[in-house]
Amino acid sequence: MLKTILSLNPIVFHSLIVIASLIVLAKSAHYIVLGISNYARKIGVSDYLIGLLVISVGTAVPELVASITGASIGQGGIVFGTILGSSLFKIPLLGLVLIIARKVTIDREVKTNPPILSFVGTMLPFALILDGVLSRADGILLLMVFLWYCYRLWTAEKKFGKLKSNVPFRIIWKDALIFLIALAALLLSARWLVFSSMVMSDYFGISPFLVGLIVIGIGASAPELLVQITSIRKKHNDIAFGNAVGSLVANSAFALGIAPLVKPIAIEPLSLLSTGIFFLLGTVAVIYLMERKEVNWRHGIALILLYITFLGIELAVG
Repeated sequence: MLKTILSLNPIVFHSLIVIASLIVLAKSAHYIVLGISNYARKIGVSDYLIGLLVISVGTAVPELVASITGASIGQGGIVFGTILGSSLFKIPLLGLVLIIARKVTIDREVKTNPPILSFVGTMLPFALILDGVLSRADGILLLMVFLWYCYRLWTAEKKFGKLKSNVPFRIIWKDALIFLIALAALLLSARWLVFSSMVMSDYFGISPFLVGLIVIGIGASAPELLVQITSIRKKHNDIAFGNAVGSLVANSAFALGIAPLVKPIAIEPLSLLSTGIFFLLGTVAVIYLMERKEVNWRHGIALILLYITFLGIELAVG
């Protein structure tokens, strides 16, 4: 039956694979986030750090796996498209959260996030790719920046968190099992997603960068929509806003730091120009909102309009 569908219409087949992979990707990422956030709470990590680092790294796993797959087959467009597309989609996600919440007061703990370091960690890949290659040395530099970022956050956590020591394994084994099963599902679905997306991009004559930017990037961000909306509804503003900035840094410094270690990533720097401009504007906007005492639905509308403008220009140019 499967061979019949593939032989009759390979595009329909690969379209179904892309849709199914995105569903599995989103669901497995959700359980990864569930497993590690439950574990973090059990050892006493604050909502602030859970959102800013724990959930941000967890929700970056789909982008990381898709990027490693793209790098391994020499598709730099898929790598950058996936990471940048996912990161840019965080902007309207935060905007939607603000519209739902109407008004949010940002606690002092959230504002302990170092804005300059967040900006550097997010924008550094654009400087490193100016020579046309994101090398292994560049990847190591990005990971060093990410580790420094984590260290700064952990230092702040000692002031605000109430970490526990010697947590019994019987309390956390279920979270570990959920994480491992979900990770296995995510690895498989990300691989299918990248290969089927490449087939479709070749068939329709669309650049791999644009496929990663819109299809994979947006699809990989689905779990964060649930995380942020749920956090706001439960009055956990620290998680929602921490995740907004943390995701940008995790994608840029963590995912783009590991991917070139597998294989250096080559891409034409000029192809990232318009995306880079909007990425810069979006990053500055999100960090600016994090530094305010209060944000509201008007800021949310502005963020969504920024993303719609970006999307319109990319589709027109691509």
